[in-house]
Amino acid sequence: MCELKVIFKGNTIMEDVVRITADRDSIKLYGILGDIKTIPGRIIDVNLTKQEAIIDE
Repeated sequence: MCELKVIFKGNTIMEDVVRITADRDSIKLYGILGDIKTIPGRIIDVNLTKQEAIIDE
């Protein structure tokens, strides 16, 4: 599987993320169990080898 850990401001804010969508100023994270979290910011990096996504304001 290819779930991601999402890091925001140096802290892990969500694990087991299977989908990420971006609007102009917010990111929506979708977890493997159906949980959804919306945060302000933009995607800086997605690294599938490390299984992580970096989000910044």
